[in-house]
Amino acid sequence: MPSHSSTRGGVSHLDRVVNCVRNFSQSWDSSTLVKNDASKADTRRGRAVGDLFSASSIVAGKRVLVLDDTFTTGGTLASAARALKDGGARTVVGISFGRQLSAEWSDSRNLVATLPQRVLDLDSCVVHGIHSSDPFSEVFRRRR
Repeated sequence: MPSHSSTRGGVSHLDRVVNCVRNFSQSWDSSTLVKNDASKADTRRGRAVGDLFSASSIVAGKRVLVLDDTFTTGGTLASAARALKDGGARTVVGISFGRQLSAEWSDSRNLVATLPQRVLDLDSCVVHGIHSSDPFSEVFRRRR
């Protein structure tokens, strides 16, 4: 996902994350997807915008992994996937590193309210409380 490096002193934080991965056997090209519209995400939240991105022709017939720094509504990631599929990508998979929350949003209000009382546990999901040692917890069984 194109990063707003201009607002971060010219640094693409996603490129920095990818460069930390050792022995990454696939090619990585952060210029594969170009953002056509510099508008802020809140002007297009929650929907895929057909011309928000342009994809390089190198995606044709390939499986593409899109990394996004923050997931809010999925609109940006959906827009990127649409551009990549339109560019001929065979498969597009998206991963977000973070989730944006706001006490003003009904779907995250309760979680935000409990944050001050929570203890940081890097082995548990912040949203569902599922511990990494319990992949077959009740939450996973209910979602099937």
